[in-house]
Amino acid sequence: MTCQARSSYVTSEILWGYRFTPVLTLEDGFYEVDYNSFHETYETNTPVYSAKELAEMASRAELPLTWSVSSKLDQHAELETEEEEKNQEDQNERNGDVANLENE
Repeated sequence: MTCQARSSYVTSEILWGYRFTPVLTLEDGFYEVDYNSFHETYETNTPVYSAKELAEMASRAELPLTWSVSSKLDQHAELETEEEEKNQEDQNERNGDVANLENE
């Protein structure tokens, strides 16, 4: 049997980061509806900001909207490489100074 439903909510009725408690269970081959918990909700782990708000913040800050662990690891590796190159340059300069002193 096909069932269609249509709902409308006012702002005060919308709970960000909540889900409805499941009311439908399957027992002995039949579905049972628990109407006692029909309006109950429970909190879930949800981002603080909506997708729209995140997009607005990203555009204002000119930051990438999405990132992945691999991109963060790549950025970290680039920073480590830059630090290693700088340390190598510093070491070469110190070695050069020592070499110049030895030549004098």
